[in-house]
Amino acid sequence: MGEETARATDGTVAGSRIDQATVEALVAAATSSRQHAYSPYSNHLVGSAVLDGEGRIHSGCNVETVTLQQSMHAERTAVAAMVAAGGRRIQAVTVVGPYSGVPCAECRQVIWEFSGGDPDVVVISAPLGEEPELLTMGQIYPRPYGPETKGIDPRDY
Repeated sequence: MGEETARATDGTVAGSRIDQATVEALVAAATSSRQHAYSPYSNHLVGSAVLDGEGRIHSGCNVETVTLQQSMHAERTAVAAMVAAGGRRIQAVTVVGPYSGVPCAECRQVIWEFSGGDPDVVVISAPLGEEPELLTMGQIYPRPYGPETKGIDPRDY
């Protein structure tokens, strides 16, 4: 990664481990994946991409079912793609869609599972037509309950 760090909308550094080129690559991967979303019931197309601990990008999109409760959000399909490729640690996650771009509570829990208990994991909120906003898991999920509370490291499994 380059030396220039990505900056949040208020000019502060969100984490210190992600550069602008990586932000752009994650947003591009999530935007591309969004094109494949299956959302005939809500028409809410969302794409996501995660940067794993090895520097690989994995993307996903939302997949709805008629019952909606069994639908899969884009963030969770991106995390599943990471796990299927052998990844067990998330450095950053991006969400591209028509609304806020901040993961829902269920998705935050899944992201936290693979964050290694690190509140500085970068969350890139990229609503359509807006500049990406860089946040951290600690900002959007300040009191998490994760595998570290049980002494588990997902990299061991």
